[in-house]
Amino acid sequence: MADQTIALKIPSEKAPIALEGYLTIYPNMETKDDPDWVDPEDGSTAPQITKYSGKQWIIEKVRRLLIRDIRRGLQMKANIAARVVEDDSLVKTI
Repeated sequence: MADQTIALKIPSEKAPIALEGYLTIYPNMETKDDPDWVDPEDGSTAPQITKYSGKQWIIEKVRRLLIRDIRRGLQMKANIAARVVEDDSLVKTI
C-alpha cells in the first residue's frame, strides 16, 4: 500500500479561535532549553522555551492522538480474537 497523506485546512479567519479552543484542551506545555542561551558558567541552567509553536503543537498532538487511537483499535481487535470460549462442561455439580 502506498503512503497515505491526511491534510487538514483551517481558514485563516478561524485559526485564532481554533487555536484557542485546541490549546484549552491540549495545552502546549512541552519545553526545551533555549538554544540561544550563553552559559555564564555560574552554575545556572538554560532558560526553558516552548518546544513547539502553536501550529507545530497541533500537528504533533494530532499525530500522537492518531497513534494512540490506532494502537487502541488494534488492542481491541486482539482482545476480541483472544476471548476464551466458554465451556460449561469444565465443572459439574454433584
